Amino acid sequence: MEQSAGGTRNEVAGSAGNVVQVGVVRGDVHLHGGRGVSPLTPHQLPGTIPSFVGREAELAKLDGLAARRAGSAPIGIVAGSPGVGKTALAVHWAWRERARFPDGDLYFDLHGYSPGPALTADDALSAFLLALDVPGEKVPRGVEAKAALFRSLLVGRRMLILLDNVTRPDDVRAVLPSTPECLLLVTSRSSLPGLVARNSAYRITLDMLPPADSAALLREVIGTDRTDEDPGAIGELADRCGHLPLALRIAGERVAAHPHRRLGDLLGQLASETDRLDVLETDGDEMSAIRAVFSWSYRALAPETARVFRMLALHPGPTFSAAATAVVTGEPIGSVRRWLGALTDGYLLMEIGHERYRFHDLLRVYAKERMDEEETQEQREKAVRSLLGWYLACADSADRVLTPRRRRVPYRSPVNTESVVAFRAHGDALEWCETERTNLVSAVHAAVDADLPEIACRLPLALWAFFTLRKPWADWVAMYQAGLAAARRCGDRFSEASLLAGLGIAHRDLRRFEEAMTYLRTALAIRREIGDDWGEAQALVSLGTAHHEQSLFTEALRCLTDGLAVFRRLGDEWGEAQTLHCLGRTCHELGRSQEAHDHLRQALTIRHAIGYRYGEAETLAVLGLVCEQLTGTGEAVRFLTESLGIRREIGDRYGEAATLDDLGEVWRAAGETGTARTCWTGALTIFTDLGAPRAAEVYARLRDLD
Repeated sequence: MEQSAGGTRNEVAGSAGNVVQVGVVRGDVHLHGGRGVSPLTPHQLPGTIPSFVGREAELAKLDGLAARRAGSAPIGIVAGSPGVGKTALAVHWAWRERARFPDGDLYFDLHGYSPGPALTADDALSAFLLALDVPGEKVPRGVEAKAALFRSLLVGRRMLILLDNVTRPDDVRAVLPSTPECLLLVTSRSSLPGLVARNSAYRITLDMLPPADSAALLREVIGTDRTDEDPGAIGELADRCGHLPLALRIAGERVAAHPHRRLGDLLGQLASETDRLDVLETDGDEMSAIRAVFSWSYRALAPETARVFRMLALHPGPTFSAAATAVVTGEPIGSVRRWLGALTDGYLLMEIGHERYRFHDLLRVYAKERMDEEETQEQREKAVRSLLGWYLACADSADRVLTPRRRRVPYRSPVNTESVVAFRAHGDALEWCETERTNLVSAVHAAVDADLPEIACRLPLALWAFFTLRKPWADWVAMYQAGLAAARRCGDRFSEASLLAGLGIAHRDLRRFEEAMTYLRTALAIRREIGDDWGEAQALVSLGTAHHEQSLFTEALRCLTDGLAVFRRLGDEWGEAQTLHCLGRTCHELGRSQEAHDHLRQALTIRHAIGYRYGEAETLAVLGLVCEQLTGTGEAVRFLTESLGIRREIGDRYGEAATLDDLGEVWRAAGETGTARTCWTGALTIFTDLGAPRAAEVYARLRDLD
């Protein structure tokens, strides 16, 4: 698996007249596919709240911050307690002052206070680079490389960057532009003193609204005709909401929903809710001031909508789709969309993208309280089992598109197959995995916590193609280790062996060969113990590849030959082609070029026939190196360039870098050191972005050219 640099792409012609596309980084214009494309002007700000009132002093401070000019972009921190209106203020000001930033605005929510894992600067930078028209397959993997490319793309541009729900100063520093024309705005419950001390950030701390502004907000939401009828009730309502903007908005919306009832009567309902919930309040409970307001609004919901609200508290990740909501509630998707709309209209959910939603942190806590109170344990367990099973089934569906004809072991799906996403194309499957990656990581841990070992074991395995293609090594290793622990606890020897094998491959990629060999040998022993012939053959191929990577070619040949015999006996074309490919690589290293050529040609024929594009690209690259020995530079470059095109097409960045590395070798041998340098520079950029150990080898080759 292999691919090109994050940024622009130039064409480099070799002496044989072949054209090789090489990825490079430039700060001015992003080129791809041979055509110049001006950077997009992204506008990512969430919608502003029309009933925003007050905060004039804070808005003026933000105006002053935006007018500053220093060596780097100024940083503004909007800090305060939950529900105090930090995001509302930042977004309102950003919309009001959009003309200051003609080159666009970027927004990312780090979910720093959500129940699931927080996102990081790495995630934010990936999203920002995509918004700035960097193709997904060109986004660097390493956070430092992403930050460097991000800064380069912002040079000479006037942009606003808004980071929501930040907990760590380092996440802010990673996205800090170097140009003073940009502004970085941050919201956080923390005062982030490190940013103030080290980066000269300007902090604005929000308190509750003054009584006059609280009343003004309620008048805006409810309407002056009704509030003027009973001004005393408005003041009392504001007091009961603790002058917290989130609570005021929800309470006002609740009142507005009953235009024919007196404010005093509605206020009496809220008072009874407060009395009923007093027993739940404790010192230091951040929910205590607004639990009654949430309850008042929640109990006004239609029963079906209220159930959607509380059941969503079972979702393990920070965001959720309409499809996932339908699964966790067990309701039809059409009805779910309507109920989600009702929840967003009442400010109980936020829509953050097309059919994608999230809770405010406090509302999620309240939803969980209601779920624990109103749903039986059996109902909760059934919903969690369905949701996690749905993620497993969708991941398996994506894997079938990404690696067609690879062996899969049936599992008992707890969900209706009609709800499982059917992916029509390779890109759709890859995009779903990328979008849901954080949720998928959370789902594995949730399956462990819920004592659902089959899902905890099989979900990491269903992401095998995604992991090998995209190389998110940290998530790969973490999910496989969690799955391995679950497999061992429940005595699932098959899954144990499969997870050990995957860990071996990940550690082999990372050049941690001692650990890789331990994992792979243990997997092989279990495969033989349980009589899994296909698994034994696969383990032999993985071991053979690990031997090959350590230049132990005789040992590699022995393992691969044994594995090929098993795959052929089983009649498994996918495994046969994989092994023939690996045999071709090893024979090439042993100087047996014609034998290598024959193996690779057979592998290529099978992989093309079964539609395995990743495998085709992999084999074409090695075939190019063999042809260099047999027929010369021209045919070698032709095969390698074809491989490079496929790898870029399917988003295989590691493979793209490996092919560029191979092209560099071919051009250097042909005496074209300038072209070799360009290829190796592109390969080094990608390997460095990915955090791949192979970067050191490419760097050494570049150094030797000097």
